[in-house]
Amino acid sequence: MRIIAGEKRGKKLMSFPGDKIRPTTDKVKGAIFNSLQNEVREAKVFVDLFAGTGAMGIEALSRGVETAYFFDLSQDSVQIIKKNLALTGYESRAKVFNLSAEKGLEWLYKNKVNCDIIFMDPPYAQGEETISFIEMISEKEILSGNGKLVIESKISVIMPIEKKNLTCYKSKKYGITTVSYYAGENYE
Repeated sequence: MRIIAGEKRGKKLMSFPGDKIRPTTDKVKGAIFNSLQNEVREAKVFVDLFAGTGAMGIEALSRGVETAYFFDLSQDSVQIIKKNLALTGYESRAKVFNLSAEKGLEWLYKNKVNCDIIFMDPPYAQGEETISFIEMISEKEILSGNGKLVIESKISVIMPIEKKNLTCYKSKKYGITTVSYYAGENYE
């Protein structure tokens, strides 16, 4: 697993042995960041929910995002994220929390963090629960005016076209994975 673009391009990241987590493949990661290249260029805050190794948030930092927030319930994941941040030298631009995605969203809301991009890659077993996170993000209004929510899910999960004030403006399939892109009312 490596950073695919930006100032740390090619830098290898630490991961877990075996199949303890399912990191986003380089192909899917590249497609997501290519789709969001303008937004990433202007983004100040990137949120990586269910962060795993932190690869998506670290990719965002490498591409110029000012700050990344990482949330994962697994203490092992938190340790790997911190090691990967140390490997890349991004510790000062990142905040890592040993919190569930739900509690992470609450924390962002309570601390008035205005998020430009929120990336979610929940365990595929949580498929239907993913929709409740879309509602929560919409209700808390933590996305900036032109903010984007990107969700990686199993292809069998049917993602809603609209949920509250968020609309799915794009959806792409990659093998067993679907990536859905959501934006608020100010989507251009």
